[in-house]
Amino acid sequence: MSIARRPVAAILLLALLALPAPPAAQAQQAATESAQPPARDDIADWQARLELAKLLTESGRHAEAAEQYRKVLRDKPDQAQARAGLARALFWSGKRDEAAAELAKAPASALTAEDRLLQAELHLSANRHDEAIDALRGYLALKPGDLKARVKLADVLSWRKRLDESLAEYEKVLTAAPGDQQVRRRYARVLTWAGRNDDAIRELRKSLGN
Repeated sequence: MSIARRPVAAILLLALLALPAPPAAQAQQAATESAQPPARDDIADWQARLELAKLLTESGRHAEAAEQYRKVLRDKPDQAQARAGLARALFWSGKRDEAAAELAKAPASALTAEDRLLQAELHLSANRHDEAIDALRGYLALKPGDLKARVKLADVLSWRKRLDESLAEYEKVLTAAPGDQQVRRRYARVLTWAGRNDDAIRELRKSLGN
């Protein structure tokens, strides 16, 4: 080939290289790419054990669940889900003092709404009413629509003679559920304790429909 024709040949070669690969070559390339192993998504032992503990709890096998949660915490002492799960398993096993001790080790910021409700139940079972009030308030900050929990808060406040706070909680419940006659009667009882007899009479009449 002459020197004059070499630039033309180079241009043609570059043009051929720029053309898309034929279908057979594309298929071969796709097959090669699909044959590559997928990215691994390994599950650590402690994560698998945590999932096992949750399933055991859901199956009512609380002693076994507690054992698995303890094993997780040996490797991951700051694992809040495992700490709360262990407390729940102990609670359902009847070991309430141990459950309270475990839940107290979890940072407050890591507690779910359900954890806070469990905490309230543990405090109530031990007659720690002020602590139960704090736990119920924390729970209701996350679940404000739980009227049952709000009634419980109103009850506990009344036991501690915090009558104005108790009445305010009962009023919130009655605003949401005005037809709940039992709550209205409890409300009337606390009105009586607060010396508001006329208001108590009115509420009792409402609860009786006359």
